[in-house]
Amino acid sequence: MRIFSSSALLLLLSYIGAVSAAAPIIAQYWPAYSSQTSSQVPYNQLSIAYYFVTVTTSTGFELGGGQSVSEMQSFVAKSKAAGKKPVFSLGGWTGSRYFSALVNTSAKRTKLARDISAFMTKYGFVGVDIDWEYPNSAGIGCNNPTGWDAANYLAFLKVLRSTIGTSNLITAAVSVNGIIGINGSPLASFADFAKYFDYINLMTYDIAGPWSDKTGPTSPLRTCSSDTSVTQAVELWTSRGFPASKILLGIPSYGISFTTKSSTLATTNVAGYSSRIYQSWTGVTPKGAPGDSNAAGTDVCGNKGNGGYSGQWTYKQLISEGLLSSTGTRGLNGYVRYFDECTQVPFLWKSSTRHMIVYDDATSAAAKASFAKSKGLAGVMIFDTTGFDSRVYSAIKSRLGIA
Repeated sequence: MRIFSSSALLLLLSYIGAVSAAAPIIAQYWPAYSSQTSSQVPYNQLSIAYYFVTVTTSTGFELGGGQSVSEMQSFVAKSKAAGKKPVFSLGGWTGSRYFSALVNTSAKRTKLARDISAFMTKYGFVGVDIDWEYPNSAGIGCNNPTGWDAANYLAFLKVLRSTIGTSNLITAAVSVNGIIGINGSPLASFADFAKYFDYINLMTYDIAGPWSDKTGPTSPLRTCSSDTSVTQAVELWTSRGFPASKILLGIPSYGISFTTKSSTLATTNVAGYSSRIYQSWTGVTPKGAPGDSNAAGTDVCGNKGNGGYSGQWTYKQLISEGLLSSTGTRGLNGYVRYFDECTQVPFLWKSSTRHMIVYDDATSAAAKASFAKSKGLAGVMIFDTTGFDSRVYSAIKSRLGIA
């Protein structure tokens, strides 16, 4: 038997710990339908590169509208050249219509798994991200949940893992409300799903929006004036048996807009903090970044809308359009920057127009990254690659412990 000195033993244990500890992950979704080309994706700022999006059809899936095969192939090649993992995402808000039907029999589950495997092989992807919005919930409205979606989803994942093997990734974009069962409530346990997922991407954003009674943050760290937050979502998933080490915490790189009713901000006490992020608003969403249109359209369900702006801005657009300083610390052009201590989210407000823009920046993203690390999560997920600059990425990496 070899005898180790105490110093040598400590060195060995340190080495073993370093080897066994998984490196923090930064996953990002590239919206292939956007103006950002595959050459403009910040591959140096991610670990997993998600191609977004392929959408379900009645017989399988296909590329989403306005996307090209050549750009997808370029994305895969550039991801691999940068030493990253290209994974394609299937579903999304408008692309989940047929999930329920595609997995409701054994034969259909096998077909979908084989189609996914063939797509990966043909185009060089190393995994698939299931973005089913949502099992046992109508989502966009013309989805057709069966009530047995959760059970069928789990059965499909078992077939999918068997089909693509353990060397390829299976991830999923999931709701802050968990996986819903036949009774309309979250399943008592998510542990069985963890057997097949390498990671889940927790969609901890879109918590406030045009549907909200008051203005508020799209991604609050703490539970303040709403029932949902980053903290609450992580607690729900981990309390129901899903390993923290398989969770990627979602961070939005975009912001949303409101028109407040008053030209002065009211201060309220929420969870022991003085807050001005929760205001009464008119219900009218102001125009967002250049290109935001209020033209009426028809959704994938065939419903004709009344039109209206999205009110969305990326963090980088707030800077490039002169609403926010290059450092992200000061509002410009009549906007004042505030930071809400309870939710740990910044917002811009302009009293003359009563426009409020709630978004994430280096400070709020760093707070979320710190939270992810403190809870033993695998890392973070960013939606999407178009929104953040190097200052924000540096803040996230620093808090995750990435050099």
